[in-house]
Amino acid sequence: MRLWLAAGFTVVATLTVLIMLVSVTGSSRDLLSERSGELAIGRTVRLADRLAQPDADIDAEVQAANGEGFAAWFFSPTGEVGTDETVIQPIIDSPKFDEVQQAAIAGIRESRELQGGEVTLVGAPVYIDGVLIGAVVGRYSQPVVISGALDTLRSDSVRAAILAILFGTLLGVGIASLITVRLKRIAGNADDIASGNFDVSLPVRGRDEIGDLARSLDSMRSSLKENFGVLTADRDKLTAIFDGLNDAVMVVDNEGPVRFYNSAATVLLDRGGLPPDSMMTQIKRAEREGFSAHPALRIGDRAYAMQARSLPDEDAVLVVVRDRTDEMRKEFAERDFVSNAAHELRNPLAGISGAIEVLQSGAKDDPVARDHFLNRLSADAERMSRLTQSLLTLARVEALGAGEVEVVDVTAAANDVKAAVEVPTGLELNLDVESDLAAKGDPTLLRQVLIGLVTNAIKNTPPPGKVTIRGRRVGDAEMLLEVIDTGTGIPQAEIDRVFERFYRRSESRRQEGFGLGLAIARRMADVMGGEMGANSVEGEGSTFWVRLPLIDQTETPIA
Repeated sequence: MRLWLAAGFTVVATLTVLIMLVSVTGSSRDLLSERSGELAIGRTVRLADRLAQPDADIDAEVQAANGEGFAAWFFSPTGEVGTDETVIQPIIDSPKFDEVQQAAIAGIRESRELQGGEVTLVGAPVYIDGVLIGAVVGRYSQPVVISGALDTLRSDSVRAAILAILFGTLLGVGIASLITVRLKRIAGNADDIASGNFDVSLPVRGRDEIGDLARSLDSMRSSLKENFGVLTADRDKLTAIFDGLNDAVMVVDNEGPVRFYNSAATVLLDRGGLPPDSMMTQIKRAEREGFSAHPALRIGDRAYAMQARSLPDEDAVLVVVRDRTDEMRKEFAERDFVSNAAHELRNPLAGISGAIEVLQSGAKDDPVARDHFLNRLSADAERMSRLTQSLLTLARVEALGAGEVEVVDVTAAANDVKAAVEVPTGLELNLDVESDLAAKGDPTLLRQVLIGLVTNAIKNTPPPGKVTIRGRRVGDAEMLLEVIDTGTGIPQAEIDRVFERFYRRSESRRQEGFGLGLAIARRMADVMGGEMGANSVEGEGSTFWVRLPLIDQTETPIA
């Protein structure tokens, strides 16, 4: 821009100078033409005045007057040339020249024009103390004088034009630099504003258009800063809301890339930031039809409820995905729980109903039959009582949440369990627990877990055998409590299922139990903030373990 402005100033200055040259040259020519006669008379009269001086050197004065289109001659009263012929031009042979000469010798100033006004002849008498001593005849050539004057004027004008153009160029560069520097400063600040820096200060000096522009931009900056502050606050609120959602929210461009997603959606996107292929079918359908939904879309080993809605104005699709895996597992588990509970209750109820029917039909009068069916009624009632108690225990544990932090003396809990459990003949129950071992949890729940695991180990370990309770620290933050038996072990295919509700191993289905003990124990471990698992080798034995947070008992009283 600076170059363009400087070039513009130069062009304007050049055009102005050219117009002035043409105008001045033309007007000067006309003026010189108009005044050429006056110039001829004036120069001749001035020469006559100089020759009228008593001490005047006629030859020197005439020679000095000649030049630049003007020639002069001095004539004596008798008409003879009174100047050196070597320094004067030849006398023009013309009647008008003779007329002018004779009139001047006669004491009369006279002038004549020759060649259409291009040459002027002027004659003037010369007096000294009132005595006519001669006459001066001047010949004035208008083209020569005008040409010389114009050449001089043109030379001076060209120099003035060059100086004017140079000055105009320098002035243009200076003004252009001043303008462009201010504009560049404003443009740089505008770039900062465009990049989001609204704290930049704009130069608002000056009352010209650039100053008005700077003030307008500064006013816009202030408004943008305020508006962006509001938008940023709203965006942060929305971001916090979206990131706080458990549901995955995405805005997917119609061409494929994801424009926006919250933190819950991160696990669903691949390394390229694209949705899974299984979701793209629903997204394309929503793009075509405006809406699509799937109640349980399988992605990997999890199930998701998905809704997709088209955003025509944005050329995108809004996708909301909710993980239903745990919900569906809970639904299936509750369904299986109800089914298994009904099945477990149906058997003793059928036995009770059958025994009552037999007794009512007359068996009550037979002492042997009556005692047999009464014993069956007692056994079935006891079974139902134990099942009801197990279900109530499971319900209470399920209802428990994270309670207050307590410190449990694991060594004391293991000793209490060893004293409480009855060990059959041929089996050994050993303790291998580190001293001063304490964990974070609930003392009552931990004892119930250990009793359940030890009872289950004894039940599945034929004599001679051994059951060991082992406890030790694992690292600086956890402790591991294990119940190890030398029993029949668990097939590898069934290890993951032994903690399911109402599940009983194939070879233990004939034993007493409902398949709730391990499920209750794992839930108790979860409530205490720990975890439970099992390892087993079929035919060699099993190890059930509980991992709990470790607490240094020297810092907190033991519960």
